[in-house]
Amino acid sequence: MRTMTLSPTPHTATGLIAWYMRLCGFKGWTSFWRVIYVLPGYENNERLLRHEAKHLEQIERDGRLLFTVKYLWWLCRYGYLMNPYEVEARAAADQVKTD
Repeated sequence: MRTMTLSPTPHTATGLIAWYMRLCGFKGWTSFWRVIYVLPGYENNERLLRHEAKHLEQIERDGRLLFTVKYLWWLCRYGYLMNPYEVEARAAADQVKTD
């Protein structure tokens, strides 16, 4: 099983970003400018960080524009839970770190 290196270091969300995340019910959020934000208290939540790191990997793999278009299309077509990007991110979150 492949493990993922968490990079870059997540930022603790403050101000408008924290407000947006709370409004949407997010504990973590990967921005289109390739920054992982987490709400205060979630900085060491490995499962959440693996989930958000997978979104960062998806953005790097597909590019910002294609990721955004596909994410929104799949969100409309399948909903949040069945969005293939979210399914992949949840699978990454569930991986157990093996060293």
